[in-house]
Amino acid sequence: MKRLSILALLLVVFTVNAVAQKVEKFTVAGNTYFGNKAIPPEITGKYWYEKSKEPIVEINKDGSGFFQVHDVKAYPVEYWIETDATGKILKKKSNTNANYQVVLILKYGSNGETGWKGSKTGTFDRIEVTMAYDMGYAIILGERFRKL
Repeated sequence: MKRLSILALLLVVFTVNAVAQKVEKFTVAGNTYFGNKAIPPEITGKYWYEKSKEPIVEINKDGSGFFQVHDVKAYPVEYWIETDATGKILKKKSNTNANYQVVLILKYGSNGETGWKGSKTGTFDRIEVTMAYDMGYAIILGERFRKL
């Protein structure tokens, strides 16, 4: 009976982990990428252009959030972290400190705008996130900052 309980527990843990780590396939600008919703908690939060103003980026732990391009109302977006086909996060690590860089894949929802100000709706994009521990900031696209 004890073995059966342990086996059942292992099966539940494996199933929960497999669901949480579901790998999805994306085509962005004609290239194929993989990603999942296992966004590291240190990446989540609100990022500000030049540390204090719009446009913003907001990443929530469930993969939802916002992405604002310059001079346009923020788009609601869905985020995935880029992985290999097996679900391993692709991470560029520094050779000299704890800094690292990852890529997020995002899908733009409707921001309620028309014309060029709403043209990203339904499209995918990729953005770089740098965890610059030596500077005390997480940085998106080299211009949007969140204090660590």
